[in-house]
Amino acid sequence: MSQSEFTVAEKAPAVKVPPAALLFFQRWLAAPLSMGSVFPSSIGLKRLVAKNLICGPDEVIVEFGGGTGAITKAVLDAGIPGSKLYSIEIDTELARYLRLSHPDIHVLHGDCREADKLIGKSLIGKVGTVIVGIPMVMLPFALQKEIVEAIFRIMPAGNRFLLYTYCATSPLSLRKLGLKGERLGWTPLNLPPASVWGYTKA
Repeated sequence: MSQSEFTVAEKAPAVKVPPAALLFFQRWLAAPLSMGSVFPSSIGLKRLVAKNLICGPDEVIVEFGGGTGAITKAVLDAGIPGSKLYSIEIDTELARYLRLSHPDIHVLHGDCREADKLIGKSLIGKVGTVIVGIPMVMLPFALQKEIVEAIFRIMPAGNRFLLYTYCATSPLSLRKLGLKGERLGWTPLNLPPASVWGYTKA
């Protein structure tokens, strides 16, 4: 076998990754309530999330609802290594897309309410920031509560989780959920305009 024949024989088949915007729209059509918006996150929103990340030397970042990876990429662009980013995605097609488009991160296909089981015992208490990309305002209170409880099961006491939303006010009830929250920033250039909120236990 010649050198050229060997090269052709060993070459891995190209993986075709669909355009993110097209896939996002398709999944929105399939489940609009789970996507929240018909448009992926803008550059302004991605920067706003990225600048509010906290990740110590021995900590990781966990994303609830990776979607098509717009915020995922922002985390990586902020200097967080792929090995320290865990993205939980319940939608089968979106999880598959994330694995293809971001092979360097940990994509966990499952329900974020089981985050402690998905990331494993060794990482519990070592999560610097949880980023919530789920449209929480559209969920019933009982489901919101389960998701918030799942967040605090994996983060150290006192750490803050981030939630980006298209609401003008907090999408979570601070009193009912026992939270302290503040809007960390707002980006009018997102479509629709979006805010990033930070929450800790009250």
